[in-house]
Amino acid sequence: MWEKIKKILQKQGGKCIIIEDNQPSYLVMKLDDYEKNAAGEVEKVNQDIAQWEADEKKEKQASDLESQEVKIEDLPF
Repeated sequence: MWEKIKKILQKQGGKCIIIEDNQPSYLVMKLDDYEKNAAGEVEKVNQDIAQWEADEKKEKQASDLESQEVKIEDLPF
């Protein structure tokens, strides 16, 4: 059975789901494909974190501006 699965994955790539008791039990894929997917997921998480940090910084700057008091001596006359 493993030889057939390996041949299919080598020809077509992708993933193979093994069913036991009418339920998906295992997911088999080439290690190279897994590593590529994992690297892509890490990059996406890093991009999400960078976006979140940028959004937080913008919100903090907006909040800081709103909380500043304007005094008469600050006005240009």
